Parts: sequence; structure tokens; C-alpha cells
Amino acid sequence: MSKWLLGVLGVVVLATASCGNVCSGTNCSCTQDQTCSFDACSSSTAGCNFSCPSGATCTGTCGSGCAVSCAGKSCTHTAGAGSNVTCTSGTCTITCEGTCSAAAVGGTLNLTCNGGTTKGAGGCQ
Repeated sequence: MSKWLLGVLGVVVLATASCGNVCSGTNCSCTQDQTCSFDACSSSTAGCNFSCPSGATCTGTCGSGCAVSCAGKSCTHTAGAGSNVTCTSGTCTITCEGTCSAAAVGGTLNLTCNGGTTKGAGGCQ
């Protein structure tokens, strides 16, 4: 029984550790085909960089001046004013808290503009 329990615990630890999330400071990059939550940044953290590669599912929130690149299966991010968002594949659900540039180049961009801004051709203005 104890060997079985240790085996189950080992699988749980490995499954939890294999999220593919790599953050160095405020630079976060997911591993291909993994699910990542970029928790190194928050709505008050400026200048974050999020990269979500092919097949990945990513979520995160950052403050002003962030760079968000989504080539994954799915990205759900909230970005502060002055951020730059690029969606090259998959479905990108983005909320901008102020002015931001957002473009879909091959992906599907679902953009919500907050902070008194309105949706325009290049993002939230």
C-alpha cells in the first residue's frame, strides 16, 4: 500500500511540475503543447513579456507596457496600458486596461477594451 501511495504522489508531483512554465523575472515563456499560468506578473507589474508557443495554453495578467506573443492553442491575458499583443494562431482572448496595440496575424483575436478606451483597427484607443 505504501509503495502504491508513493507512486501516486510521485505522479502528482511530476504532473504539477511539468507545466512548462519558465519565468525569469518578468519574462515568461511556456513550453510547446503545455498549459501555463504566468504568475510572475500581476496588474501592477510593468514591462512583462509573455510568450506562448505552438500548441500551448497560456494565461496571465500584466501591468503597463507588456509584450504578449501568442502562437499557442489558446491565450487568455489581461494587459495594461501601452501593451503590445500579437496573436499568430489559436484563440487569443485579450483584455486591455487602457490603450494597447493588438493584432491577429493568423489567429482569432477576441479583444475587450477597458479603461475608457474603444476597440479600433489596431487595438484599444
